[in-house]
Amino acid sequence: MIAGENLLPGKITHVVIGEIIGLSLVGLAYYFFTSEINYFTLALILASSLVCIFLGAILPDLIERPTNPDHRKFFHSWFIFAVTFIVSFVMAFVVIPLYDHLFYVYPIFGFCLGYFSHLLLDSTTKRSLT
Repeated sequence: MIAGENLLPGKITHVVIGEIIGLSLVGLAYYFFTSEINYFTLALILASSLVCIFLGAILPDLIERPTNPDHRKFFHSWFIFAVTFIVSFVMAFVVIPLYDHLFYVYPIFGFCLGYFSHLLLDSTTKRSLT
């Protein structure tokens, strides 16, 4: 057994690393892509992104339980992440702007970052991903 392997894929690790990566990048995206910084809007974006990053970071293990022998199959694959990312990208940059609600782009981005961090952490374990 690799040292620290029991700690790395844990739910808390997925959530903490996902939130650190996700909130940092969502905040930077807001800073660089917004012409005028509104701190109230930034707080709402970060709060909603916090929830979406959390969901993205734990969703693969909720769907495919770690106790299941088929753990890390379908939803623990880079292919499904790519499909999720493409669908999210289309929603964020094609559908949502039609209704002038760009606020929702950031939580969608956060969800993808949470999911990405989950797969990234799982890929560093001995069992890796499919």
